[in-house]
Amino acid sequence: MILRPVLLGLFLLLPAAAPLRAEAIALDLGRAPFCLIGETVQVSVTKSLSMVEGRYDYKYVARFDGAALRDTVPFEFPVLVPVDAEDLDALLAITQMKLRVGTAEFQPVDHEFPVDRAGVRGLTLPEDMRVAILIFRLPRALLRERVSLAVTYFQPHYRVAGKDVTALLPQLPDFDGLKNEFLFSRVDFIVEFEAIEAIRLHRISANQSVVQETPERVKVNPVHREAIAVAIEGPARP
Repeated sequence: MILRPVLLGLFLLLPAAAPLRAEAIALDLGRAPFCLIGETVQVSVTKSLSMVEGRYDYKYVARFDGAALRDTVPFEFPVLVPVDAEDLDALLAITQMKLRVGTAEFQPVDHEFPVDRAGVRGLTLPEDMRVAILIFRLPRALLRERVSLAVTYFQPHYRVAGKDVTALLPQLPDFDGLKNEFLFSRVDFIVEFEAIEAIRLHRISANQSVVQETPERVKVNPVHREAIAVAIEGPARP
């Protein structure tokens, strides 16, 4: 499904701030009895905002299960939002985040801001942007040993050093802690930024595994807690 830029008029340019660095992000996302084993994330970049479509594949891990998760299972997704979006309604109005399992569709039911958690370190962002975590709680009866989640949302750009920037915050599993259960492959995790208007993309983050990089497309095998940040520039002069 191709998202439509219905929020183009909602976002204003943000003031310049210090350059973005690809730092560790201690999001400490809640561990559920389903482990992420692969993801394909497409970030369609316009002049005003980005539209994110992700497919996330999970597999059940019995030793992470517990009685407290008998009826519902949490799934959490980080997103960058303006700081004046303080409640769930405001976050949903900006992101319009939705999750689908087959034909069943869900909206986030809760949220958290990582700055409220002890020991959290975030990106170098403008003062008027921050990380929010949107939380879904899916019926346990809907989930099987393997499940694929389709997540879509909008994300506003922000200003850094005079440039418009879009970024993604990858959340990957604990490969070392799960190596006895799964055979992970880096190629099973892919994030791709694509320009869908007359703009050019320029990666400004330091990433360990860049698959492809052109003015129209940036493709990366993500690394846990390593931000992927892309500056948006005007079209090349003829």
